[in-house]
Amino acid sequence: MKPTIQLPSYPKDLTDWWWKEVVHHWSDHGEEKILNLLREEIVRQSDRFNKSRDFDPSAYGARDLSLLAYGNFYTPRTFAASGFSLAESFNYRGWRAPGKGPIQILDLGCGSGASSLASLFYLRSWGIKNPIILDAWDYSGKSLAFLRRIHRENQHLWPNTKISTERKDIRNLAASFPCRESYDLILSSYALNECWEGENPSTYSETILSLGNWLKESGQILLIEPAEGQVCRSLHSATALASSMSEKLFIQAPYFNGMPCPLWEGNSKYFSHEVRACTPSPQVERINHPLNLEIRDVKFGLSILSRTPPKPHCPENGIARIISPVRKRKGTISFWGIGADGKETEYEWQRRTLEKEDQRHLLELQRGDVVEISGIKDHSDKRIRVQKADQITPVFLPRWDIRN
Repeated sequence: MKPTIQLPSYPKDLTDWWWKEVVHHWSDHGEEKILNLLREEIVRQSDRFNKSRDFDPSAYGARDLSLLAYGNFYTPRTFAASGFSLAESFNYRGWRAPGKGPIQILDLGCGSGASSLASLFYLRSWGIKNPIILDAWDYSGKSLAFLRRIHRENQHLWPNTKISTERKDIRNLAASFPCRESYDLILSSYALNECWEGENPSTYSETILSLGNWLKESGQILLIEPAEGQVCRSLHSATALASSMSEKLFIQAPYFNGMPCPLWEGNSKYFSHEVRACTPSPQVERINHPLNLEIRDVKFGLSILSRTPPKPHCPENGIARIISPVRKRKGTISFWGIGADGKETEYEWQRRTLEKEDQRHLLELQRGDVVEISGIKDHSDKRIRVQKADQITPVFLPRWDIRN
C-alpha cells in the first residue's frame, strides 16, 4: 500500500557529528576501545530504561560518556519516534502551521535535542516555510549545550529556525507557566514518565492540564513514551483524566472521537503503542553488532491532545487503528484493531482468496496504522471475516523513506 506520508531517514550529517564528537573526546583511544566504551554504557542505559527504572538526576545527563553513548545509539530512535508522532499530527490529526508568523514549539525534557531537532527537520522536509522558534527545557546543562551546538553547526538541515534553551526541572513547572497561550506545538519525548515514576496518575494529569493552558487555540500536545505496558497505561490514564477535567482539552490520538484509550484499564492482552519499521544507520549497526539489541523497529506510546475537538467518525464507517502484529497463519492473515466505537475487533482474511501481492500488502501493515475497511455490514462481532483485499484502504500509513 502506498504510504500517506514519508519520513526522510535520520540525516547522515547527524550520525557523523556524534561520531566525530566521541572520537574528539577520546582522541587517545583506538576505534575499537571507543566502541566498547559506548557499548558498555548503552547496556547500562538499556537496563536503566527497561529494568531498574532509576532516573537519578545527579547521574542522568551529567556524564560525558552517558550523553555521547545516547547520542550515537539512541538519538536516531528518539528522532524517528518523534518524526512518526509529528507525522500523525500533521498528516492525519489536523495540525496546521499558522497562516503567517513563526511556529512556536516547546520541548519539555529535551535532553540533547533528538525530539527538538526532529521537529525542525521534518517540518522543513514536509514543506513548512514559516520561521520556527523552539524553546527547549531540560535540567541537564550539558545536554542543552549539545543541543545548541548541533543546531548551530547543522543549520542546513533546518534553515530559518531558532532555539532557546533553559535549564529547568520539569517536575516543578508551576513557576514556568506562560501568562498567555504561546505554543503551536508542545512536545515531550520519553521524559514525563521519568518525572512521575511511581506517582499518582492525578499528578501526571495536572501537568497535562497545565500544558493545555499553554497552547494556542489551534495547537497540539504530543506526548511520547516508551513502549512498556505500565508506562503506556499511565500515559493514557493521565490523558483521560486530564481531558475529563477540562472543557478545553480534547484527546486526538491514538483513537477516534476524543475517546480515551480503551486498553489502559481493560483486560486486553494488548497495550496501546506503535511499532514502526526504521532502518538503522551503518554506524548504529556497527555499535550494536555484539549487543544484538533490537534496532530495526522503533516502539513508542503516543497521545495527542488539542484545544479543538477531533474530527468525528461514525462507528459504521469501518475506521480502525491496528493494535496488534499482523499475523500470517496457515490459512489466514489477521490483525486486531480498535474502531470508532472503541471496541477491539479481529479482522481476518482467508489466504486462499488473496493474490500473493495482496497478501504482501496486508503483511506490510504496521502496528499503529489507521485503515478503513469497507463492506462490513455488522460491526458488532468480535471477529470480522473480510472477503477481499481491496476492502482495506490506507488512512494513515507513515513510512521511513530508506532512499534518502
